[in-house]
Amino acid sequence: MTCKRTSLHNFYRRIIFGLVTICSLLYGQNIQTQELTNYEWELARDKDSILICTRKIQDTKLKEFKAKTVLKTSIEKIVWILEDVENYDKWTVSVKNTSVLKRIDKDETYLYSELDLPWPFSKRDVINHVKLTWSQTRDTAKLKISGVPDYIPEKKGFVRMPVSRGKWFICQIDPENVQIEYSYEFDPGGFIPAWIVNIYIVDGPYKTLQTLKDYVKKE
Repeated sequence: MTCKRTSLHNFYRRIIFGLVTICSLLYGQNIQTQELTNYEWELARDKDSILICTRKIQDTKLKEFKAKTVLKTSIEKIVWILEDVENYDKWTVSVKNTSVLKRIDKDETYLYSELDLPWPFSKRDVINHVKLTWSQTRDTAKLKISGVPDYIPEKKGFVRMPVSRGKWFICQIDPENVQIEYSYEFDPGGFIPAWIVNIYIVDGPYKTLQTLKDYVKKE
């Protein structure tokens, strides 16, 4: 009986890691400045210098998350990694493919991403408008992304994610360290029970930041 529960647990972990990771590449919001609305943020994990908070999304059964950590690197390197979309699969979970649909300029693009989910759930895809802005001193960068699900026709074999939005906030806090803050709100579309998504809404971004830390050291 224990083995069956463990297998089911790992099965759902794979599903939510995939959904959360791809979006955590693209979305975030400043933990210090985000305005609280109807629900307060709750601390969900504080481990390995990674802080994860969650709160309920208004008028849904889903939750959103926000995450924060500090990495020993430069702001330019983090921005470079986030803009290097063809290599997302090297540091994310379950991302099959990410490509540029249209490049407005070097700081504004439309991205398409595919996500492989295990049976019985259908694969997902998501389209996002990505806009990068820098502070005048170039010690702070914000990457804002808005989902545009109707930008191209739906693709056979994939469920288009109808909601995806958030921001990355990256700040060079001293010559050697960068603070990263991000949050994300999404609806995977199709049929994935909210309770499954919410169980692993903490594990997904936590795993993402762990992997990002390792990837920064290698590159």
